[in-house]
Amino acid sequence: MTSGAAAVVDELTTDRPSRSGRSDRMELAAAIILSAATVLAAWAAYQATRWSGVQASAYNQSVIRRTDAAQLASVFAAETLIDVQMWLSWLQQVADEDTDAATFLQDRMRDEFRPAFDTWLGQVPAGGIPPGTPFERDEYLSRTEESVIRLNDEADALAEEAHGANQISDDFVLTAVLMALVLFFAGVATRFEDRRLRQAMLGLAVVLLLGGVAFTFSMPQSLPF
Repeated sequence: MTSGAAAVVDELTTDRPSRSGRSDRMELAAAIILSAATVLAAWAAYQATRWSGVQASAYNQSVIRRTDAAQLASVFAAETLIDVQMWLSWLQQVADEDTDAATFLQDRMRDEFRPAFDTWLGQVPAGGIPPGTPFERDEYLSRTEESVIRLNDEADALAEEAHGANQISDDFVLTAVLMALVLFFAGVATRFEDRRLRQAMLGLAVVLLLGGVAFTFSMPQSLPF
């Protein structure tokens, strides 16, 4: 028992002339401790429930973001395939020296592919075929791909938020367990005849109660407003 806890218990249980007086003081101390522990246990249970709700909400949002990202990834793959096929067809027409067909294909390339294609084609004089591919160019960007990256990043952040909320909920459950120990020690303390044993039990209850209070309010609190 710490010196502070011992002082609290000793002040509440100082000897009186009669045994009845000592018992009353002991029971008063136990009642105060029991009341405080009950209130803190109820608050901890409430907070654990609220943080479990935060966890579930964040996890569900993470799953939604991940699903949307997977769907857009399929769209991005299809768009890339279109660009590749268009470019290969253009190369074939150039190789066949069919200028009209090559121009026809070039005019119908996707807007997101055209900047990369034009930059790639501009590396050599007109009529030449540059080395490499347009897909290696920094200009080859896709809004769909950017959306996929953004959604996956949001999903990761929400999953991390859910993990943090779950840990906070577990910590509040630990507080409730500590308060159950406080209720036990304070409850049985008055059952003993020996004064020192009573004080020791109440002192232990006070230590656990103060530790529980400090631990509980060191954590973020979820309020209904």
